[in-house]
Amino acid sequence: MAGPRIPDYKIDLENRVEACACFRQQGFNDEGSLEIFAAVRYRCPALNQIFVPDEVWPDFQQWHLEPDNVAHHRSSLLLALGRGYLGRVTSPVHRYLILEGRPRQEVRRQYLEDLRERWMLPLDPMERNKRYKRFSGKLVELQVAEWLEYQGRRVSGLEALREGPDIEACAKDGRATAFEVKYIGTEDEDFALILESLAGGPAIRTVSQYDAANYLLFRMYEAAKQLERLSCDRIGVVVVEDMAWPRFDSPLRNGWVEWKNPKFFPSPPCSDAWKQFFTDKVRPRYPEIENDLEPALKNLSAIWILRKSGSYEYHREIEERIGSAD
Repeated sequence: MAGPRIPDYKIDLENRVEACACFRQQGFNDEGSLEIFAAVRYRCPALNQIFVPDEVWPDFQQWHLEPDNVAHHRSSLLLALGRGYLGRVTSPVHRYLILEGRPRQEVRRQYLEDLRERWMLPLDPMERNKRYKRFSGKLVELQVAEWLEYQGRRVSGLEALREGPDIEACAKDGRATAFEVKYIGTEDEDFALILESLAGGPAIRTVSQYDAANYLLFRMYEAAKQLERLSCDRIGVVVVEDMAWPRFDSPLRNGWVEWKNPKFFPSPPCSDAWKQFFTDKVRPRYPEIENDLEPALKNLSAIWILRKSGSYEYHREIEERIGSAD
Protein backbone atom coordinates (compact mmCIF):
# COMPACT_ATOMS: atom_id res chain seq x y z
CA MET A 1 0.00 0.00 0.00
CA ALA A 2 1.52 3.26 -1.08
CA GLY A 3 2.08 6.01 1.45
CA PRO A 4 4.21 9.06 2.08
CA ARG A 5 7.93 8.41 1.83
CA ILE A 6 9.58 7.90 5.22
CA PRO A 7 13.09 9.41 5.22
CA ASP A 8 16.25 7.37 5.51
CA TYR A 9 16.63 5.95 9.01
CA LYS A 10 20.29 6.73 9.61
CA ILE A 11 20.07 10.28 8.29
CA ASP A 12 16.95 10.91 10.37
CA LEU A 13 18.55 9.78 13.61
CA GLU A 14 21.64 11.88 13.03
CA ASN A 15 19.80 15.05 12.06
CA ARG A 16 16.67 14.95 14.18
CA VAL A 17 17.25 12.93 17.31
CA GLU A 18 20.85 13.01 18.45
CA ALA A 19 20.87 16.78 17.93
CA CYS A 20 17.74 17.20 20.08
CA ALA A 21 17.74 18.01 23.80
CA CYS A 22 15.45 15.04 24.52
CA PHE A 23 18.12 12.64 23.31
CA ARG A 24 21.08 14.26 25.08
CA GLN A 25 19.53 14.80 28.51
CA GLN A 26 20.65 12.25 31.12
CA GLY A 27 18.81 11.13 34.25
CA PHE A 28 18.59 13.22 37.41
CA ASN A 29 17.09 13.11 40.88
CA ASP A 30 13.51 14.22 41.38
CA GLU A 31 14.18 17.74 42.67
CA GLY A 32 13.32 20.34 40.05
CA SER A 33 12.25 17.71 37.52
CA LEU A 34 9.32 19.72 36.14
CA GLU A 35 11.60 22.70 35.50
CA ILE A 36 14.14 20.50 33.72
CA PHE A 37 11.36 18.92 31.66
CA ALA A 38 10.07 22.40 30.72
CA ALA A 39 13.53 23.36 29.43
CA VAL A 40 13.87 20.16 27.37
CA ARG A 41 10.30 20.48 26.09
CA TYR A 42 11.00 24.02 24.87
CA ARG A 43 13.75 22.71 22.58
CA CYS A 44 12.17 19.40 21.51
CA PRO A 45 9.48 19.34 18.77
CA ALA A 46 8.44 15.79 19.69
CA LEU A 47 7.49 17.13 23.12
CA ASN A 48 6.18 20.60 22.29
CA GLN A 49 4.39 19.63 19.05
CA ILE A 50 3.14 16.08 19.70
CA PHE A 51 3.21 14.88 23.30
CA VAL A 52 2.69 18.11 25.27
CA PRO A 53 1.72 20.94 22.90
CA ASP A 54 0.84 24.40 24.22
CA GLU A 55 -2.84 23.56 24.71
CA VAL A 56 -1.92 20.64 27.00
CA TRP A 57 1.06 22.19 28.80
CA PRO A 58 -0.81 24.27 31.46
CA ASP A 59 -2.85 21.27 32.66
CA PHE A 60 0.25 19.06 32.51
CA GLN A 61 2.17 21.49 34.71
CA GLN A 62 -0.64 22.00 37.19
CA TRP A 63 -1.24 18.29 37.63
CA HIS A 64 2.40 17.63 38.50
CA LEU A 65 2.48 20.43 41.05
CA GLU A 66 0.00 18.47 43.19
CA PRO A 67 1.34 14.98 44.05
CA ASP A 68 -0.97 12.02 43.41
CA ASN A 69 -1.13 10.25 46.77
CA VAL A 70 -3.62 7.59 45.65
CA ALA A 71 -2.19 5.87 42.57
CA HIS A 72 1.16 7.73 42.49
CA HIS A 73 0.66 8.39 38.80
CA ARG A 74 3.14 10.56 36.98
CA SER A 75 3.82 11.48 33.37
CA SER A 76 5.62 8.69 31.54
CA LEU A 77 7.65 11.37 29.75
CA LEU A 78 8.74 12.97 33.02
CA LEU A 79 9.70 9.58 34.44
CA ALA A 80 11.62 8.66 31.30
CA LEU A 81 13.51 11.95 31.43
CA GLY A 82 14.44 11.46 35.08
CA ARG A 83 15.58 7.88 34.49
CA GLY A 84 17.67 8.72 31.45
CA TYR A 85 15.74 7.06 28.58
CA LEU A 86 13.48 9.83 27.26
CA GLY A 87 15.13 9.38 23.85
CA ARG A 88 13.60 5.91 23.56
CA VAL A 89 10.15 7.50 23.85
CA THR A 90 10.70 10.46 21.56
CA SER A 91 12.95 8.86 18.92
CA PRO A 92 10.21 7.23 16.79
CA VAL A 93 8.08 10.38 17.00
CA HIS A 94 11.00 12.45 15.69
CA ARG A 95 11.60 9.88 12.99
CA TYR A 96 8.09 9.26 11.72
CA LEU A 97 5.87 12.17 12.73
CA ILE A 98 8.08 15.30 12.71
CA LEU A 99 9.34 17.14 9.65
CA GLU A 100 11.31 20.39 9.93
CA GLY A 101 10.21 20.91 13.52
CA ARG A 102 6.47 20.45 12.88
CA PRO A 103 4.09 17.48 12.70
CA ARG A 104 4.07 15.99 9.21
CA GLN A 105 0.95 16.96 7.26
CA GLU A 106 0.10 13.29 6.79
CA VAL A 107 -0.16 12.50 10.51
CA ARG A 108 -3.71 11.36 11.18
CA ARG A 109 -5.72 13.46 13.60
CA GLN A 110 -6.58 10.54 15.87
CA TYR A 111 -2.90 9.77 16.40
CA LEU A 112 -2.22 13.37 17.33
CA GLU A 113 -5.06 13.24 19.84
CA ASP A 114 -4.09 9.89 21.36
CA LEU A 115 -0.41 10.82 21.70
CA ARG A 116 -1.14 13.92 23.79
CA GLU A 117 0.04 13.01 27.28
CA ARG A 118 -3.04 13.96 29.25
CA TRP A 119 -4.14 10.50 30.36
CA MET A 120 -3.38 11.41 34.01
CA LEU A 121 -5.84 14.33 34.17
CA PRO A 122 -9.10 12.51 35.18
CA LEU A 123 -9.77 12.32 38.91
CA ASP A 124 -10.60 8.58 38.80
CA PRO A 125 -7.40 6.46 38.86
CA MET A 126 -9.16 3.62 37.02
CA GLU A 127 -10.08 5.97 34.18
CA ARG A 128 -6.45 7.11 34.07
CA ASN A 129 -5.34 3.49 33.65
CA LYS A 130 -7.72 3.04 30.70
CA ARG A 131 -6.50 6.23 29.04
CA TYR A 132 -2.87 5.37 29.68
CA LYS A 133 -3.30 2.11 27.79
CA ARG A 134 -4.78 4.00 24.84
CA PHE A 135 -1.87 6.46 24.90
CA SER A 136 0.67 3.63 25.20
CA GLY A 137 -0.92 1.61 22.42
CA LYS A 138 -0.27 4.34 19.84
CA LEU A 139 3.26 4.92 21.10
CA VAL A 140 4.01 1.18 21.05
CA GLU A 141 3.13 1.01 17.33
CA LEU A 142 5.78 3.62 16.55
CA GLN A 143 8.35 2.02 18.85
CA VAL A 144 7.81 -1.41 17.28
CA ALA A 145 8.30 0.18 13.84
CA GLU A 146 11.63 1.59 14.98
CA TRP A 147 12.54 -1.74 16.61
CA LEU A 148 11.92 -3.44 13.25
CA GLU A 149 14.40 -1.07 11.63
CA TYR A 150 17.01 -2.05 14.20
CA GLN A 151 16.29 -5.67 13.18
CA GLY A 152 17.24 -4.81 9.58
CA ARG A 153 13.86 -4.05 7.99
CA ARG A 154 12.93 -0.80 6.28
CA VAL A 155 9.61 0.70 7.33
CA SER A 156 7.65 1.88 4.29
CA GLY A 157 4.21 2.62 5.74
CA LEU A 158 2.49 3.42 9.01
CA GLU A 159 -1.16 3.67 10.00
CA ALA A 160 -0.17 6.89 11.76
CA LEU A 161 0.26 8.41 8.28
CA ARG A 162 -2.36 6.63 6.16
CA GLU A 163 -5.13 4.03 6.26
CA GLY A 164 -3.88 0.45 6.30
CA PRO A 165 -1.99 -1.93 8.58
CA ASP A 166 -0.17 -0.55 11.59
CA ILE A 167 3.23 -1.08 9.97
CA GLU A 168 4.52 -2.07 6.54
CA ALA A 169 8.18 -2.99 6.31
CA CYS A 170 10.53 -4.57 3.77
CA ALA A 171 13.26 -7.10 4.49
CA LYS A 172 16.70 -6.72 2.95
CA ASP A 173 15.59 -8.88 0.02
CA GLY A 174 12.71 -6.48 -0.66
CA ARG A 175 9.97 -8.81 0.57
CA ALA A 176 7.16 -6.77 2.11
CA THR A 177 5.39 -7.65 5.36
CA ALA A 178 2.37 -6.07 7.03
CA PHE A 179 2.29 -5.98 10.83
CA GLU A 180 -0.68 -5.46 13.12
CA VAL A 181 0.30 -4.55 16.68
CA LYS A 182 -1.84 -5.20 19.76
CA TYR A 183 -0.76 -3.83 23.13
CA ILE A 184 -1.57 -5.41 26.50
CA GLY A 185 -0.99 -3.16 29.49
CA THR A 186 -1.96 -3.49 33.14
CA GLU A 187 -5.45 -4.95 33.25
CA ASP A 188 -8.06 -3.05 35.26
CA GLU A 189 -8.38 -5.89 37.78
CA ASP A 190 -4.63 -5.89 38.40
CA PHE A 191 -4.58 -2.11 38.69
CA ALA A 192 -7.39 -2.26 41.27
CA LEU A 193 -5.20 -4.58 43.32
CA ILE A 194 -2.30 -2.13 43.06
CA LEU A 195 -4.52 0.66 44.35
CA GLU A 196 -5.68 -1.54 47.22
CA SER A 197 -2.10 -2.41 48.10
CA LEU A 198 -1.05 1.26 48.02
CA ALA A 199 -3.90 2.02 50.41
CA GLY A 200 -2.56 -0.58 52.85
CA GLY A 201 -5.13 -3.28 52.13
CA PRO A 202 -4.65 -6.92 51.11
CA ALA A 203 -3.71 -7.44 47.48
CA ILE A 204 -3.74 -11.19 47.03
CA ARG A 205 -5.84 -12.80 44.32
CA THR A 206 -5.41 -15.82 42.12
CA VAL A 207 -5.09 -14.85 38.46
CA SER A 208 -6.64 -17.32 36.02
CA GLN A 209 -3.96 -18.28 33.56
CA TYR A 210 -6.65 -19.88 31.41
CA ASP A 211 -8.21 -16.42 31.10
CA ALA A 212 -4.80 -15.03 30.15
CA ALA A 213 -4.29 -17.66 27.44
CA ASN A 214 -7.73 -16.96 26.00
CA TYR A 215 -7.20 -13.19 26.03
CA LEU A 216 -3.86 -13.52 24.26
CA LEU A 217 -5.48 -15.69 21.61
CA PHE A 218 -8.31 -13.19 21.18
CA ARG A 219 -5.94 -10.26 20.65
CA MET A 220 -4.00 -12.23 18.03
CA TYR A 221 -7.30 -13.07 16.33
CA GLU A 222 -8.09 -9.34 16.19
CA ALA A 223 -4.74 -8.73 14.50
CA ALA A 224 -5.36 -11.55 12.01
CA LYS A 225 -8.78 -10.18 11.06
CA GLN A 226 -7.33 -6.73 10.39
CA LEU A 227 -4.69 -8.20 8.08
CA GLU A 228 -6.77 -10.84 6.28
CA ARG A 229 -7.44 -8.84 3.09
CA LEU A 230 -3.76 -8.23 2.37
CA SER A 231 -1.79 -10.43 -0.02
CA CYS A 232 1.72 -9.83 1.33
CA ASP A 233 3.26 -11.58 4.31
CA ARG A 234 1.27 -10.83 7.46
CA ILE A 235 2.55 -10.93 11.04
CA GLY A 236 0.37 -10.46 14.11
CA VAL A 237 2.26 -8.85 16.99
CA VAL A 238 1.13 -8.76 20.61
CA VAL A 239 3.17 -6.53 22.91
CA VAL A 240 2.89 -7.26 26.63
CA GLU A 241 4.27 -4.76 29.12
CA ASP A 242 6.43 -5.95 32.02
CA MET A 243 3.79 -5.41 34.72
CA ALA A 244 1.29 -7.55 32.82
CA TRP A 245 3.79 -10.25 31.82
CA PRO A 246 3.31 -12.55 34.87
CA ARG A 247 -0.25 -13.26 33.69
CA PHE A 248 1.02 -14.69 30.41
CA ASP A 249 4.43 -16.13 31.24
CA SER A 250 3.36 -19.64 32.27
CA PRO A 251 0.77 -20.18 29.48
CA LEU A 252 3.37 -19.13 26.91
CA ARG A 253 6.26 -21.12 28.37
CA ASN A 254 4.12 -24.23 28.67
CA GLY A 255 2.56 -24.00 25.22
CA TRP A 256 -1.04 -23.63 26.33
CA VAL A 257 -1.91 -21.66 23.20
CA GLU A 258 -1.77 -23.91 20.14
CA TRP A 259 -1.40 -21.29 17.45
CA LYS A 260 -1.82 -23.77 14.58
CA ASN A 261 -4.84 -25.45 16.16
CA PRO A 262 -6.29 -22.65 18.29
CA LYS A 263 -9.19 -23.14 20.68
CA PHE A 264 -10.46 -21.14 23.62
CA PHE A 265 -10.48 -22.80 27.01
CA PRO A 266 -14.08 -23.23 28.22
CA SER A 267 -15.53 -21.86 31.46
CA PRO A 268 -14.60 -23.61 33.72
CA PRO A 269 -11.58 -23.79 33.94
CA CYS A 270 -11.81 -20.15 32.82
CA SER A 271 -13.36 -17.72 35.26
CA ASP A 272 -16.81 -16.16 35.17
CA ALA A 273 -15.08 -12.87 34.35
CA TRP A 274 -13.79 -14.31 31.06
CA LYS A 275 -17.21 -15.78 30.29
CA GLN A 276 -18.82 -12.37 30.79
CA PHE A 277 -16.13 -10.60 28.75
CA PHE A 278 -16.59 -13.08 25.92
CA THR A 279 -20.38 -12.73 25.99
CA ASP A 280 -20.48 -8.94 26.32
CA LYS A 281 -17.44 -7.82 24.30
CA VAL A 282 -16.21 -10.55 21.98
CA ARG A 283 -19.23 -12.35 20.56
CA PRO A 284 -21.16 -9.18 19.55
CA ARG A 285 -18.17 -8.12 17.41
CA TYR A 286 -17.25 -11.59 16.13
CA PRO A 287 -20.34 -13.86 16.27
CA GLU A 288 -18.57 -16.69 14.40
CA ILE A 289 -15.26 -16.45 16.22
CA GLU A 290 -15.09 -20.09 17.39
CA ASN A 291 -15.44 -21.38 13.82
CA ASP A 292 -13.32 -18.60 12.35
CA LEU A 293 -10.45 -18.75 14.84
CA GLU A 294 -8.30 -21.34 13.07
CA PRO A 295 -8.84 -20.06 9.49
CA ALA A 296 -8.10 -16.49 10.58
CA LEU A 297 -4.84 -17.36 12.30
CA LYS A 298 -3.75 -19.56 9.39
CA ASN A 299 -3.89 -16.46 7.21
CA LEU A 300 -1.00 -15.07 9.25
CA SER A 301 2.52 -15.77 8.12
CA ALA A 302 3.69 -15.72 11.74
CA ILE A 303 2.81 -14.64 15.25
CA TRP A 304 5.15 -12.66 17.48
CA ILE A 305 4.87 -11.99 21.20
CA LEU A 306 7.03 -9.09 22.34
CA ARG A 307 7.77 -8.07 25.91
CA LYS A 308 8.17 -4.37 26.64
CA SER A 309 10.30 -3.40 29.61
CA GLY A 310 9.58 -0.41 31.83
CA SER A 311 12.48 1.37 30.14
CA TYR A 312 10.96 0.87 26.66
CA GLU A 313 13.16 -1.98 25.48
CA TYR A 314 11.56 -4.70 23.34
CA HIS A 315 12.35 -8.41 23.35
CA ARG A 316 10.74 -11.02 21.10
CA GLU A 317 9.74 -13.85 23.43
CA ILE A 318 7.71 -15.97 20.98
CA GLU A 319 8.00 -16.33 17.21
CA GLU A 320 6.03 -19.03 15.43
CA ARG A 321 5.52 -19.51 11.72
CA ILE A 322 1.86 -20.16 10.93
CA GLY A 323 1.06 -19.94 7.20
CA SER A 324 2.20 -18.04 4.14
CA ALA A 325 1.00 -15.14 2.03
CA ASP A 326 -1.54 -15.74 -0.73
